[in-house]
Amino acid sequence: MTPSGREHPASPPSVLRMREVRDRALFDLDDGPVTPSNRADLTATTRLLNVLLASLVVSSLQYEQHALAVRAPSARPLAELLFAGADRDRGDARLVATRIRQLGCAGDYDPQHLSARSRVAFRAFPDGDVVGIVTQNLVGARILVQTLQEAVRWIGDDDPTTRRLLERLLEAKETQADELSAQPAQQQAATARPGARPGT
Repeated sequence: MTPSGREHPASPPSVLRMREVRDRALFDLDDGPVTPSNRADLTATTRLLNVLLASLVVSSLQYEQHALAVRAPSARPLAELLFAGADRDRGDARLVATRIRQLGCAGDYDPQHLSARSRVAFRAFPDGDVVGIVTQNLVGARILVQTLQEAVRWIGDDDPTTRRLLERLLEAKETQADELSAQPAQQQAATARPGARPGT
């Protein structure tokens, strides 16, 4: 009996039975980071992660090209933001590819497959089209936010490690979208839309 009057369970939770946990980990060494607590469909999870990988790679390339197209000295802060977005998406793609490898598969970087899988559509703009560039990258960021939200919901509790990775990526991508929304060019475009009010 515990001091509160409740009976102890017959045995402690398995997570507390250290010898059992250690023995199970040793037994499953061949599975790498995929432990028995991972209940996800690995084939479907890998397919989902490759969609995210493709979207992040395409997004990073788009950021890079658009940053180089922003030439006006007054738009230098925007170019720096776009270069930072390219670096961030490239790093996030590497994290996703690493997780795919941990799950026993390989990230697909084939250029033809990347463009086919990506949810972000690559679009080039003439040099100096700041409004078009900002709007296009904001759309891409929001698409990735929605994709990551869907992925987190789908994985649920079946694969905690992948879910935590996706949640970190989602938080970063939401910040990226907020930064793009705050750009003067985007605010100018928003107020120019039919029915829009200044400051909305």
